[in-house]
Amino acid sequence: MDNQIGRAHLDQQRLTSAILLVLTVLAVGAVMQLASSILQPLVIALLLSLVLDPLVERLHRLKVPRIVGILIVIVMILGIGTLFVLLLSSSVQRVARQIPGYVERLLELAGELTQTLELPADALLGLDLIQPIGSSLVAFSGSFLSVLGSLTMVLIFLLFLLLEKPFLRPRVMKALKGARTERIWKIVGHTNAQIGRYLSVKLIVSFITGVLVWIAFSIIGVEFALIWAALSFLFNFIPSIGSIVIGVVSTLFALVQFYPEPGPIVAAGVSMLTIQLVLGNVIDPKMQGDSLKISPVVILFSLLFWGWLWGVVGLFLAVPLTVAIKIVTENIPGFEFIGVLMGRDVPDESEHSPEEPVTNDQQK
Repeated sequence: MDNQIGRAHLDQQRLTSAILLVLTVLAVGAVMQLASSILQPLVIALLLSLVLDPLVERLHRLKVPRIVGILIVIVMILGIGTLFVLLLSSSVQRVARQIPGYVERLLELAGELTQTLELPADALLGLDLIQPIGSSLVAFSGSFLSVLGSLTMVLIFLLFLLLEKPFLRPRVMKALKGARTERIWKIVGHTNAQIGRYLSVKLIVSFITGVLVWIAFSIIGVEFALIWAALSFLFNFIPSIGSIVIGVVSTLFALVQFYPEPGPIVAAGVSMLTIQLVLGNVIDPKMQGDSLKISPVVILFSLLFWGWLWGVVGLFLAVPLTVAIKIVTENIPGFEFIGVLMGRDVPDESEHSPEEPVTNDQQK
């Protein structure tokens, strides 16, 4: 009787804990959504600080005062961000002006397709693609440019994070005196180094991807090569799904532009496919290592969650934040199983459990 009461009490505690966990997640999600205008720049600045702090430290080792090194980095980010916003904004305006011509061309191709497939001739009557395509383009560019427009807030957060970095460890060691404090700080430092390395490699590979796409599309003659380069840079932060989306969309655009000439269409598709395969599946994994592989299911759910929470910006921050969560859980004792569940590969049990000696009974 006592055992049944104890089990019932334990089950009730588990149910209560599960309900509290769900409510906590919903409450945190609601707060993050309401405070997205503040949290988005803060998260971006925090991720940038992990990438840029080694550069500041390197400048400091070259006898450059830390404050001067931080200002150099801030000015560099400000210049790159401003140039990117101006180029992207002008390119989006050019695309918006030429949307009617491309939609008309697309309808002509669709009309030829209906004749080939012997579909009803009036299947495309009343089909208005200009307004939805234009509104989607404006919504996408508006969501992204709004964050880039808050670049000042990102830089302010980044400035304070970089300035505070040298004083954080002494304060933590002084405030949290104990035997575990040094170990906790080592875990934090190791986690920050891993996240910073991941983001640094991802930025380098994404930048090279964008440059190669711009060069290839400029040679082929694909219009708006700069926009395709920028989109390739951004979508490279979404593994697998991002490369597929940008590859399909760019090839369809080349089809609309160059049809019925097959040469440029095939060249555009093959160049995009080659760049994505070589950099995304060969160079990037070799630079990152195998420890940061994330399950495609986890990537999908992270895209759904962060996209619902923060819209377009959340889609681009989803995978870096998921990688950060995986790295953090792998470095916290007792939470390693979460990192294993988020990973792609199944660990070899023989590496973690010693082999048991074979007895005579087992041999028989």
